[in-house]
Amino acid sequence: MKMFWELPMGNLSDEEMMAKMRIRELIETDRYCRDYGHFEKEATCWHDDGTVFATWFKGPIAEFLEKSGRPDKAPSAHRIFNIIIFLKGDRAIAECICALDYRFTLDNELLDLQVWSRLHYRVEKRSGKWGIVYFEGIYEKDHIAPVFCDSKWSIPREKLQEFRPNNWYQCYRLANGVDVFGKGLENADSWAGPDKPETIQRLYDESSKWIGMED
Repeated sequence: MKMFWELPMGNLSDEEMMAKMRIRELIETDRYCRDYGHFEKEATCWHDDGTVFATWFKGPIAEFLEKSGRPDKAPSAHRIFNIIIFLKGDRAIAECICALDYRFTLDNELLDLQVWSRLHYRVEKRSGKWGIVYFEGIYEKDHIAPVFCDSKWSIPREKLQEFRPNNWYQCYRLANGVDVFGKGLENADSWAGPDKPETIQRLYDESSKWIGMED
């Protein structure tokens, strides 16, 4: 099967380039609204049957947004570096290259966590409107550090090595009850990440089939 990333890039028509601009704005708006708590606005970026697969959640967009707005949900911020879009008619695959920043308290210590990610979207135009129908994170690596430079806080290496190496610190955070609503690591083995190439291949195969790539 041909893959979505084989779709033409460059030398596209003005109409196709305008569609890509709209999709880019859609994704940037989705991430902005997440970071600053505008969840009703974020819902307008999605089609109603959209679904999400993030570290702490797998399910319908409506439930995802409801839980995202709860006061016990730890905040995060997305630092977007680039968005690349693969367009085929009224469907598109987009990947947002970004880093996620978290600040939270764990073990009585204020910590900063950064997760380098590719955010994988499926986007579709219905009745003249572009909307997101699927989101899944691809988690590449992460890093954690105490906020205060005089801190002696650390995690024993053997505890980290219980988890997947692409997400050592995020896993530790979730395993210790920060920001999980009782879900924690229930889907951790199937998160997309380079330590398990088959997880990315599964996602890319599904997206290539969804966008209509031919054998």
